[in-house]
Amino acid sequence: MSITIDIAAADYIRDLGDGLIARWSTAADTENIAQAAGLVFRDKEEDPLNERLVNAVKVFMSGQIPIMGPGDYAIVEDRNKEGNPVIAGICLQRMEWYYEDIPFKMGRPEVVFSDPAYRNRGLIRILFEFVHARSAAEGRLLDAITGIYYFYRQFGYEYALDLDSGKGVYLPSIPKAKEGEAELYTLREATGEDLPLLQAIYEQRDRSTSAVSTHIDQGYMRWLVEGPDHSASSSTRVIVDAQGQIQGWFSTLSTRGGRGVNVWNLYTRPHLNLQAMLPVLLRALQAYGQQLPTRKPDTEAFSEIRFYLGQKHPVYEALGSLATITIPAYAWYIRIADLPRFIRHIAPALEKRLLNSPVEGFTGELKLDFYRGGLRLDFKEGRLVTVENWRSTVLNYNADGGFPPLVFFKALLGYRSLAELRQSYPDAWVNNEVLFNTLFPAKPSWAFPL
Repeated sequence: MSITIDIAAADYIRDLGDGLIARWSTAADTENIAQAAGLVFRDKEEDPLNERLVNAVKVFMSGQIPIMGPGDYAIVEDRNKEGNPVIAGICLQRMEWYYEDIPFKMGRPEVVFSDPAYRNRGLIRILFEFVHARSAAEGRLLDAITGIYYFYRQFGYEYALDLDSGKGVYLPSIPKAKEGEAELYTLREATGEDLPLLQAIYEQRDRSTSAVSTHIDQGYMRWLVEGPDHSASSSTRVIVDAQGQIQGWFSTLSTRGGRGVNVWNLYTRPHLNLQAMLPVLLRALQAYGQQLPTRKPDTEAFSEIRFYLGQKHPVYEALGSLATITIPAYAWYIRIADLPRFIRHIAPALEKRLLNSPVEGFTGELKLDFYRGGLRLDFKEGRLVTVENWRSTVLNYNADGGFPPLVFFKALLGYRSLAELRQSYPDAWVNNEVLFNTLFPAKPSWAFPL
């Protein structure tokens, strides 16, 4: 063990025995981390190095992106082997999300890997200690990760936010342009000059319609448009009308890995006629997809366009019967280490929900039993005055509701309604359903990943 005892500190080192050392990365580790991750992220042992992931790790470690730097990988290296190879790692990325209109800092562990020869030793659990400690030290109220089925439940995470649901259109369904008529809109690659307008269009959206959404600051927007290696991986494109004015923007990829062109983060100016714009956009995306290079020689033929815009989006309504492809949702894994602190931070949103509701001006307690702990909320005339951890007693049991551990996250973030939770969890219950549903309504979210 090093002299430094702060696990979040850059110079913290932990001796794991047998020559294994856990520590934070430096820029000098970039190549070793990239190669190790590229070897792990393969389908078969005989497959070549995953060059796309190698390049992604190098970008993350470059210091040129706003979400992390070269010192933000927690790694394990084997000092008994020549070259001290990196055999496990997790990076910590940083973003800011909104809970309705309330911003909060969140941490995102990503590109988690461990060499198969070193598995079942608890190395990933140790590295999660590192990233969770640094996230907490930076005042991040929530951690979220996208990833493989089940795995991250082991580290205090629960599926609690929509991810990647959407709608799609088959190419033969795209309406043909009228002969001799010029298109109302065209697409082009976004440039640095477009940045202020793209950010303004994004900020014009109504955040109150989403339980959770992503904050994009100037640095993040610049990275989306001009970031390193974007020409080889992703593309931000703008929708331009006949007068040359930008009416919207979206993210897509610069290569095609499957049968579709995928669209994320589609934002348009208010009062735009989406029904008139979408056929033009579909035709432009079809032309774009036809010239995209494929990642592998055996990639399926281009046959569809997919919009990954969350559970609900105006584009889906405007597409109407054209959208015959339904893309089932996956979910973000969510971890909230200090639940009272998070709820105190978002208290203004909860208090706002009580206004003009059947329980406006509510005075009283809401005590929720999580069976291994619990939560007590105390309201006075519609104001949340106390939030604290709470535990029920065996005798004189007086909980107002109960949820299995972590399941409450789903209600808190609008991912599932109380009725939906009760269908899946017989041990989820609430006495005052009107109060609970007012405070924690089901709402769509769009916390988009990189």
